[in-house]
Amino acid sequence: MSNPHINKGLSILTDDVACARQLNARNVRVLSTDGDRGRGVFSARDFLPGEIVIIGLIDRMERRRTTNSFQLDWNVHALFQKPAVIVNHSCEPNLAIVPNRFGAYDFVAIEHISSGVEVTWDYATSEFECIGVSVCLCSSANCRGTAGGFSKLPRDHPTLVSGFYAPYLNQTWTSSEKR
Repeated sequence: MSNPHINKGLSILTDDVACARQLNARNVRVLSTDGDRGRGVFSARDFLPGEIVIIGLIDRMERRRTTNSFQLDWNVHALFQKPAVIVNHSCEPNLAIVPNRFGAYDFVAIEHISSGVEVTWDYATSEFECIGVSVCLCSSANCRGTAGGFSKLPRDHPTLVSGFYAPYLNQTWTSSEKR
């Protein structure tokens, strides 16, 4: 015998995932970059600061960290669905991450983003030690040369000061403040 309340809940979640995929398809395009970075994700419309650009959805959980996985907790790694998994790193990103209802991260504009601009985020804001970018290709004015991970970010980094990083990392932030 099936429980109608559980079935209704699953149906709503399935509808929410379909809606998230439609919004992602409307908001961004996966295209080739002009450089050595391969593919990237580009805005399909203008975004204001605070708008969700990409809704992150988990494709599968990973047993261990990989170069394409997202760290969700100390020993929890997941591979996100496209387009989130393709968003490139930048030391001066135009996106930040925030946890979402799907157990993943949403990518939120932290500045005005014009249509056609590549959207990027700082991998160090979800990874304590980042293995995905050993040599950074972002070419930003404040490029660190590598993503490095949360443990390597200066404590006055704008993303840290504003609180746009994975919640599990808050333990290291508050611990280092006590020292």
